Amino acid sequence: PWALPPELWWHPDNWWFGKSDGWCGPQDLIRMHVFGMDDYDGAAYYDQDIEYHGDISPVLLCASTGIFLSTSGGVGEPLNVGFFALKPDRRLLRAAEYMAWNITFNKQDG
Repeated sequence: PWALPPELWWHPDNWWFGKSDGWCGPQDLIRMHVFGMDDYDGAAYYDQDIEYHGDISPVLLCASTGIFLSTSGGVGEPLNVGFFALKPDRRLLRAAEYMAWNITFNKQDG
C-alpha cells in the first residue's frame, strides 16, 4: 500500500519524499486504506496512543450498518483522525485517490 496517494503531487515546500519530519501527510493519509478494506463488514482505525478497555465489537457492528464514527477535538480541527470506524467501500479509497490526482493548492488562495 501507498503512504501517499500515487498521483498526489502537492506537498509543502519544506518537505520532500523520504523526509520524516515537517509534514504529517504520509502518516495521516495511509489511514485511508481502511476505507478500502471491503472484505470486512466494519473496520476501525486507532492511533497507536489510543487505549481501549473492553469489547470493541459494538463499534464494528455500528460501523457495519453504514454509520461513520469519529472523534473531534485536538488542536482546533473539527475532525480528529486518531480514531474512526466505518463500513469499508473500496470506492471511497478510489475517490480519495482521484481527489489527490486533481488537487490544486497554494498558500495564497487555498
